[in-house]
Amino acid sequence: MEGILPLIQLPKVSRLVLILNFKKMTMKSISIALSCMLFMGLQACKLTDVTDLKPENKLDESTVVVDIPSAEKLLAGTYYSLRDEPLANQTPIYVGLMGLNVTASGISSTPYLSNNVPANNSSLNSYLYGGPYQLIQTANFVILKTEALTSTDPRKAQIIAEAKFLRALGHFYILRLFGQFWDMGSTYGIEIKNVPNSAVAARATVKASYEFILSDLDVAIRDCPEYKTGVMKGYATKLVAKALKARVLLYERDYAGAALLAKEVMSGPAVLSADFVNLFTKEKYNADEVLLGSITFANNNNIYYENGKSYYWTGGGYKLTDRYTELLRQDQRKSIIVRTSTDPVDLLKWHGNGKFSTGVEGSQNDTEYYLRLAEVYLIYAEAEARRPGGNLEDALRALNTLHTKRGNPELNAAGQKELLSLIRKEKELELGAESGEDWYDIVRYIKNGDLQAAAVKQSLTDEDKLILPIPQVTVDASNNLVKQNPGY
Repeated sequence: MEGILPLIQLPKVSRLVLILNFKKMTMKSISIALSCMLFMGLQACKLTDVTDLKPENKLDESTVVVDIPSAEKLLAGTYYSLRDEPLANQTPIYVGLMGLNVTASGISSTPYLSNNVPANNSSLNSYLYGGPYQLIQTANFVILKTEALTSTDPRKAQIIAEAKFLRALGHFYILRLFGQFWDMGSTYGIEIKNVPNSAVAARATVKASYEFILSDLDVAIRDCPEYKTGVMKGYATKLVAKALKARVLLYERDYAGAALLAKEVMSGPAVLSADFVNLFTKEKYNADEVLLGSITFANNNNIYYENGKSYYWTGGGYKLTDRYTELLRQDQRKSIIVRTSTDPVDLLKWHGNGKFSTGVEGSQNDTEYYLRLAEVYLIYAEAEARRPGGNLEDALRALNTLHTKRGNPELNAAGQKELLSLIRKEKELELGAESGEDWYDIVRYIKNGDLQAAAVKQSLTDEDKLILPIPQVTVDASNNLVKQNPGY
């Protein structure tokens, strides 16, 4: 039986991911080839000053990786997934709708807003499940083809490590959206894909899923290039691998490990941005606070064909909820609220998301921030507060470092419970309406016993709905080898 990708009905904008098959080129193929050319300047992970180039050649499956430069091209195609529609825009928006910070009108948003997504939902199949597996598939090709090279160039190990980081990122997206990630004894993990075009397999246990993800991240920490300031942050480095591992360990409830790694990342060389608004409107993926972001470009006709984040947040019907705008207005980060074309004159009713109101190069595309240093401070604060014997003063200090950096007075907490509540609130204020982190925190806090589901959101009456269903097309095409989640 064919691998996972044939089981996913990919959207038109994302249909071609397999850079290795250019027998019949589509427009999407051309833009991926363009992406490959875009990254040809990568040398030891240094990005040159690049622009939107025209595709000048095609890659053939039999010759695509014959040396390190051609391996670089294939790796560039894998990075393309980070700026493409499924991962860079649709997944963050739909996950955001499941939480408390984002709302929208339109029938496609209703299942996510009501936390009642059916297994045959088209966006579920095309974006939230399909997007990460696109990334995994192309990463697997990079690993397979590059490992086969006889080259002794040290860049070979770096390319493999970067691809393993991206594979880990993809698998972790699947685990926290579709797997019972909070239960190490659960059989409802993910379908692990460790080679391209692999046969359909049963879902691994949650424990095995974590082990595979962490194994890839350990390779990335060992072999990826070093993080550098003053350059575009669109590629994997040792630092972002440590940050992602800290996030994974937090979900796994290895709080001591998460705190240790987060503290290493906090020590530099990445630094918190001095201006919260400029981070999103001017610095974007160049900011030295960003650990990994999508390097996004405008196209010549100013018609979005990659992710359209700015379009969706300014005229596409997505906006901040009343609850979230009120929360922001009590904080100096309120300056991120902007007016959109559908907002009334009343200043108090503005609900636009200023994080994505200024597209890249005047386009309707914008950066997706896969990891920022700000989140690492909050990972450390939570992990330190939760770990046995943790230092609550240190946890509060990390929280206040970020809180005061954003222009707010210091916070105080009377004990662990209040501190954890403040950390979750800070995460909303800092990361809200970006990638859906507030939703993942809701799930974790419920499963840790800190919150009651229905008290957080009225639609959360069924805890089975804290994770999404496996797309029914995948379950059916596997002849039920891939098990559906409970409650669906």
